[in-house]
Amino acid sequence: MKRIVTSILMSAVLGASFFANPMPAAAAESESTESKNIDEIQDQHENTEQVEVVYNTGNMAGDQNLRIALGGSFPLSFGNPFTDDGKMKPGGMACLGYHYFLTPEISVGADATFGFNVTLGGNIFNCVPILATVTYTPHIKNFEIPITLGVGMAWEMYNGKTYWPGLAIKPEIGLNYRLSADWSVGGEISYLWLPQFNKLYSGKENKHAQFVTISASARYYF
Repeated sequence: MKRIVTSILMSAVLGASFFANPMPAAAAESESTESKNIDEIQDQHENTEQVEVVYNTGNMAGDQNLRIALGGSFPLSFGNPFTDDGKMKPGGMACLGYHYFLTPEISVGADATFGFNVTLGGNIFNCVPILATVTYTPHIKNFEIPITLGVGMAWEMYNGKTYWPGLAIKPEIGLNYRLSADWSVGGEISYLWLPQFNKLYSGKENKHAQFVTISASARYYF
């Protein structure tokens, strides 16, 4: 009888061991799988490349801009404008322009400028050139270098007299900083040539008014 009881107890112990041992293995396997998944997620996060967002501030064909410029006008052909020998003194100018881009670097448009200078006798010389323009605009990062040639006509008014139509030719170079896709600011320097072909009208001597303009400008792109 004791042998039977002993056999039954041993069988119960062996059975309990058989059913209990697989549980820790399954738990260990589950924990190992979870750990691998966490490691894979961390590796994917670390290996993911950071994408830098870059805003394109360059021009494209079809873009347009409006330009406004304010600055000084310095006569070259009337003596030294900074001394009493000069017949014409430094003055001012304002310009408004519109430009349309045919390519990312070449644009065409029109500029209207109003300029004035005071003469030695206290009179005012006014000129209003209206020019057709072609501009080549290379850029280095956010800096633009507009190189413009303008050709057109000008009203020239002095001491109650008006000369029209007067030829106007204006090469110009500038340096702008592109603040955003919509705006740029900068400065420009230009040479303005206003010849008067008086021999064609009155037989008098031809005249050639020449000016250098230095201005600050802003452009709005759309």
